[in-house]
Amino acid sequence: MFQFMRSRAKIFYWVIAASFLLFLALGGLTSRGCTAPGSSRAESGVIGSVNGAKITAEQYDQAYRQQVAMMKQQAPDRELNANQYAAAQEGAWDFAVQTALVDQAIAKRKIKVTDQEVLDAFRNNPPAELLAQYRTESGQIDMQRYYADLQNPAIDWKPVENYVRQMLPRQKLSEQIAAGAVVSDEDVRREYVRQVGRAMAEYVGVPFTEINDGYNPTDQEISDWYAAHPDDFKHTGLATCKVVRFAKKASAADEKDIVDTLNGIRQEIMAGTTDFATAAKQYSDDTGSGDRGGDVGTFDRSRMVPEFANAAFSLPVGQVSEPVKTQFGYHLILVTAQQRDAAGQLSQVTASHILMKVAPGPQTLDLINEAASGFRARVNAGNFVSTAEAEALELLKPAGVARDRDIPGLALSLAGTNWLFLAQPGTVSPVMENDDCYYVLLAERVEPAGTRSLDEARSQVMLALRKQHNAQVARQRLAPAIAAVQAGTPLSTAARTFNLKYAVSDTFSYNSNVADVGYGTDFNKAVIEGMVGRITEPVETMRGVYAAVPLWVKPINESDFAARRVGIQQALLSQAQAEIVDKWLKDEKAKAKIVDNRGELRARN
Repeated sequence: MFQFMRSRAKIFYWVIAASFLLFLALGGLTSRGCTAPGSSRAESGVIGSVNGAKITAEQYDQAYRQQVAMMKQQAPDRELNANQYAAAQEGAWDFAVQTALVDQAIAKRKIKVTDQEVLDAFRNNPPAELLAQYRTESGQIDMQRYYADLQNPAIDWKPVENYVRQMLPRQKLSEQIAAGAVVSDEDVRREYVRQVGRAMAEYVGVPFTEINDGYNPTDQEISDWYAAHPDDFKHTGLATCKVVRFAKKASAADEKDIVDTLNGIRQEIMAGTTDFATAAKQYSDDTGSGDRGGDVGTFDRSRMVPEFANAAFSLPVGQVSEPVKTQFGYHLILVTAQQRDAAGQLSQVTASHILMKVAPGPQTLDLINEAASGFRARVNAGNFVSTAEAEALELLKPAGVARDRDIPGLALSLAGTNWLFLAQPGTVSPVMENDDCYYVLLAERVEPAGTRSLDEARSQVMLALRKQHNAQVARQRLAPAIAAVQAGTPLSTAARTFNLKYAVSDTFSYNSNVADVGYGTDFNKAVIEGMVGRITEPVETMRGVYAAVPLWVKPINESDFAARRVGIQQALLSQAQAEIVDKWLKDEKAKAKIVDNRGELRARN
């Protein structure tokens, strides 16, 4: 029935991403759920289960590759870091769990789709990803071309049909779950104002930076705050471990390679086969100056690190230096101008440079990785620490780490944290990697969810108390000025009288920055929803406490509101439905029996 097309790979690219995007619509990757390491040996090719339904390594791997592809698509000009790859792994697991939960719900509710419903989807509601392949240069969808392809007997639409047959039950499930979502007229009007609202205001305030009264909370205040805010100090578990770190350090051979390369570039410049600016654009690791042909501007000796400055100030104009080593790497330097002071002393130079950073090469990295792998192969829980100490390796004993956090002292180590929460105590990890090092972990224990002790939370409590103190002081200073304005005093006069910061804003929206106040704060909302000429209540932001008198508030254009009302209502309804589905999915996770054997499988590698 759907045998329309044999080969049109470009059209089907959307299938790769859409199967993942669909589940984002069904709640997103917003929560971990109740996962627990498997206690029994994992079945070959199976990494876990959800209510008994198996999650295969193949399913997980496909989801992981989709996650990575989406991340790269979002930032095509940047390399993903170790934490982003680790987040993709966790996202893939979440996706696999959610897929299982959704499939089980579809089966339990006996949700089916008919051939007619599939046909209707193609004709009346085709996936946006599919229609995107029919977008013209002007950005419009060429529906005539789409319908012509749909009727073309030479085109095989079976892959798309299969996807639509999988998508429609999930769409029905989502509609059933979110059937109770409602959006009021008040919600629609409020959202319209949020989108189009504009205002200008004069305002007074007390920035927190101006409060320097030396306040320090007492031990009793700290203790009382901690006791009164227990939820602020809860954690979802803390994992403890030992770490042996193998730094990615360049060898003498790596440095020689860099120096030799720069000397070769220098010879080409001196021979005239290339010019300095072209070489800088092509070779320099300092992308900022490299884009300008290596230009670093005019500077005196104090602006640059000593090695760079000494070389630049000793060079004649137009001469290229030999490689100069600084803390940043090796440089070729070209001085293009010199300036002298009244006494004739050289005071400033204008220069360009080509930088090559010192980094370990592939062979060096292989050797470091081999050292880490060798350590990992010969240690266990009993000799992990003693072996590291005997071999003078870099041994870290970090504080407990919470979920979704880097291990203290080990940047970009989310993969290690994720492993710790899956591993059995006493397990030695595979060799892991970040930008700076290879590392091996010894899992010690995972403390169950609980509350951090007062000693652990002391700095957080002190910050909270100082913030509360500063807000109280600011409100006290504002209060007489607000009272004076309410009694008829101009705001600018009240500001001078009570020594408050005063300013008049430009036109701003809900999300705009207001100088000294902040970006998109409740201050913006209070002014846009306020009355012209009437002072607002004081509003606390991250930067201080402020009150304002609206000078102009954009009136609601009722005809524009009427034209946009349906679109806003639909958007709010979709949001409300997504929130209901998200809550449903979290609840299903909380009830589900989820077995995660990834830690056990990784420990074998």
